Amino acid sequence: MLSRIAESLYWIGRYVERAEDTARITDVKFHHTLGMGTSDEDESRRQRQWESLLAIVGDNRRFFLSNTEANDETVPAYLILDANNPNSVISCVARARELAGGMRHQVASEMWEALNRFHLRLQQRRDQSIGIINPHNFFRSIVEFSHLFQGVTDSTMPREEGWYFLQAGKFLERAEKTARALDVNFQLLLEDSSTSTPSLSTMPRLEDVSGESHRWLALMRSLSAYEAYHKIYRSAVRPRSVIEMLILSPLFPRSIRFSIGEVEAALAAIASARPDDGGSVSMLPVPNTLGTHSGQAERVSGRLRSQLSYSTVDEVFTTGLHNYLLSLERTCHDVGEHVQHQYFSPRVLTPEECIA
Repeated sequence: MLSRIAESLYWIGRYVERAEDTARITDVKFHHTLGMGTSDEDESRRQRQWESLLAIVGDNRRFFLSNTEANDETVPAYLILDANNPNSVISCVARARELAGGMRHQVASEMWEALNRFHLRLQQRRDQSIGIINPHNFFRSIVEFSHLFQGVTDSTMPREEGWYFLQAGKFLERAEKTARALDVNFQLLLEDSSTSTPSLSTMPRLEDVSGESHRWLALMRSLSAYEAYHKIYRSAVRPRSVIEMLILSPLFPRSIRFSIGEVEAALAAIASARPDDGGSVSMLPVPNTLGTHSGQAERVSGRLRSQLSYSTVDEVFTTGLHNYLLSLERTCHDVGEHVQHQYFSPRVLTPEECIA
């Protein structure tokens, strides 16, 4: 497969997942802040909630270059329909559509139609200044678009290298977002439950925030984990169990462990794929001859998957939740960098590589 096509599919997976995650988290945050009071303390808490959302999506610095205050009007508009924000939903869908348009022969027509239709819908809202009317339905429409696209992809795309690049991008983005959402929200919970701001270098204590059950419910809903939690644990909401499920569950498809397992499987399939005599893709191991960076993405993701598979929630808190999640985020970033360098970065092949 051409490097350009592989890179496009990888980033389509990331952009669609990023749009869905942003819409879901914004939806839950919007409705959570509606229930707060109007006192000065409540207004301060509400502003911290919106600032935490910006931290989850990694846009807090860029946001304040063009906005003076984070509230229920400025933040959703910035994260959903601001074309100047490269991580907004409208920007992610536009870039995914642009990438798909450049390789129409590699994607099913239904995939293109889903991307193109939703892109035009978002552009129409922005151009006509309709904005976000009926926020819950609007945010849900974005999530449903992502589900539609993933369903069409599952039903129409051959299980070849392109499919695995798409899956690697999607699940790597999902793992990063889950880690960041849990980290930021837990620190916010701890901050709101304490008389003084905690140091990130100290180990957060679950007993400091265990009474904030509605906050844990909001966190789970933002990650589509509410129903799954009750099916897996069959108990009342316990912060320890929530953290265990979101990080270490092998069953929940949005847990970090599950997502990294899918990334590892996709990268392993890509690394072992080669054309057989009939022109199809055969999952046979081939010699690793692509240079010093070859195999790093598979090794790093495999090591991380093994770590998550054999870790316990007690070990997570012994390390410190913030430090543990920060390490996960950095490793996910490293995997992305290795994928970029290993498969997409242009370089001159050696004669040995051309012969192989």
